[in-house]
Parts: sequence; C-alpha cells; structure tokens
Amino acid sequence: MDLENKVAEELQRMMTQNLVPISTQEDINEISDQLRNHQITLSEVEQKDPFVVDSIHKAMDRINRSE
Repeated sequence: MDLENKVAEELQRMMTQNLVPISTQEDINEISDQLRNHQITLSEVEQKDPFVVDSIHKAMDRINRSE
C-alpha cells in the first residue's frame, strides 16, 4: 500500500476515534478520498488549511510508529 493510501486509512481511523477536530472532518473526508484515488498528493495537501495539515502530520506519525 502506498503512503497516500496509508494516510487516508489512518485519517479515517482517527476520525472514528474522534482524534480529528470537528471543524476539519469534512475536509479530511474529502482529502482522504482524493488521496485514495490519487487525485491529490501529500505534497499538495501540505498547502491546505493548517488544521488539516496538522491532522495529516499526526496520521503520518501514527503510521511511522506502527511500522
């Protein structure tokens, strides 16, 4: 599984566990779908809202800790 898919899956897990701020959940959902479908790259996501970027960094940290 590529990193974009791993991040998308981890973001969804974090939303299920209420670890994503409510104010960013809609954006995170959309970004997760775009990452899964290769419509956006992680580099492009870095240009988004700082709160969204923070959630993505947390997801990446969680992935790195689990590997």
